[in-house]
Amino acid sequence: MLLKTKELIEDRTRELIVRRQENPSRPGLALIWVGNDLQTKSFIRVKQQKAKLLGCDFYLHHLETASLDQLKALMVSLNKKKEVHGIVLQLPLPDKAWIAPLVELMDPQKDIDHLRADSPYPAPTPSGILQILEYNRIDLGSERVVILGAGRLVGAPLAAALKERSISFRQIPRHASQHVEEIKEGTVLVSGTGVKNLVGPDFVTKDMVVVDGSGVDVDVAAVEPLVRAVSPSKGAVGPMTVCQLFDNLLIAAMRLAR
Repeated sequence: MLLKTKELIEDRTRELIVRRQENPSRPGLALIWVGNDLQTKSFIRVKQQKAKLLGCDFYLHHLETASLDQLKALMVSLNKKKEVHGIVLQLPLPDKAWIAPLVELMDPQKDIDHLRADSPYPAPTPSGILQILEYNRIDLGSERVVILGAGRLVGAPLAAALKERSISFRQIPRHASQHVEEIKEGTVLVSGTGVKNLVGPDFVTKDMVVVDGSGVDVDVAAVEPLVRAVSPSKGAVGPMTVCQLFDNLLIAAMRLAR
């Protein structure tokens, strides 16, 4: 069985449209992208479409190549621009070592992707995952939760969100294939490693609910007949992440307009 997500995404989008109409300021989102990865390009296109639907400005800063100094200068510039209320640093970057210094420069009030620990906004992907589970009436307080991965966008902020809710979980940050028996003890598995088809039949049980936090981690076709439920390969966590990102943007625009 697939988790229900279509109606949830439609509801969230309608809510965003209403809230945008109530907001007198025009929200502006700036996105920094380095490279030409086709999957990343697809992700960005979805954000552009949502911005257009909601009547938000979208400033794409696409650099095929760039130095760290160039990106630092761009970040400082975006921090100062009044028409920019939210900044997204599109990952991955050419060098992982660049992430920390760029995030450190970002104005926390514009960090709508929750890359900074002091960002006042909820992390979009974990928020989307939790909303999907809640919509499908899955009470994490009565489940055995396992998280695969500990990255900035999924694993780490999801773990933080569960701690805030006093929900116990087991996190396996890497080498998941060495922990198969531990993984199969879970009844809710969230995988956000970015490793294609990491979660297959060997990782799951009939009592398990599986959520693909990256969009590529789970072999949905192979897993669906073997589990209680699994998130769809498309139209699930990705669109919910974008909804939460723009929810954060609307809040940022209101705060920064004061």
